[in-house]
Amino acid sequence: AVVSTQSKQWYQRRVHGESSLSSLNMKTLLLFLSVILAPSLSSDDTILIDVIYESLCPDSTRFISQQIPPMYEAIGQQVTINFRPYGFATTTEVDGSYQFECQHGERECYGNLVQACTVAYTPEQDTVVGLITCMMSSAAPDKAGPACFEQYGLDYQPILDCIESGEGAQLHADNGVAQNNETPQPNNVPWINFKQEHIAEYWELEEYGLLEFICDTFESEIDCAGI
Repeated sequence: AVVSTQSKQWYQRRVHGESSLSSLNMKTLLLFLSVILAPSLSSDDTILIDVIYESLCPDSTRFISQQIPPMYEAIGQQVTINFRPYGFATTTEVDGSYQFECQHGERECYGNLVQACTVAYTPEQDTVVGLITCMMSSAAPDKAGPACFEQYGLDYQPILDCIESGEGAQLHADNGVAQNNETPQPNNVPWINFKQEHIAEYWELEEYGLLEFICDTFESEIDCAGI
């Protein structure tokens, strides 16, 4: 989902073959980025990837369901993924509780809470990635939680408890605060950061291929041999 008119116009130019970056320039940019970003590893020497998104945004569902699985299958042990559902939501605190308005309505707010709780209550990254991509691959991501948890042989009750207790709302609100503190501010979703830097838009990553982009940008840090 693209919110700013400028970003939307740029995207339209790209779709019609009028991209401001040629393939050669993109390669040059990737080489430059691979140098300036080299020192910024996450604490366990993996590449940190933040994915800011909305549970019912078509661009978010497409990116997460199509780009994350092949990348993670190939180099999953070399990356750390932070899924941060929020996007273009707004948060209002009323009498000690939170109320949300989400870009795609109440169902999206609920889906965001489900996925925020999923991230919080699933300690193993492989399982988090599997659950989130399972839900985001569904025709109704906001309703897919129980079936996806069943597919992985996991109990869904902790997620329900997280939502009903208000913890899910707190997690969602916290995601909003973190997102609003981003520099630059996200103006489209999914908004992808690599090692806390926003270096490419989601449509560029889709065009290039997320796996290929990571391998080329961080070639000195990622082992992509044989891919």
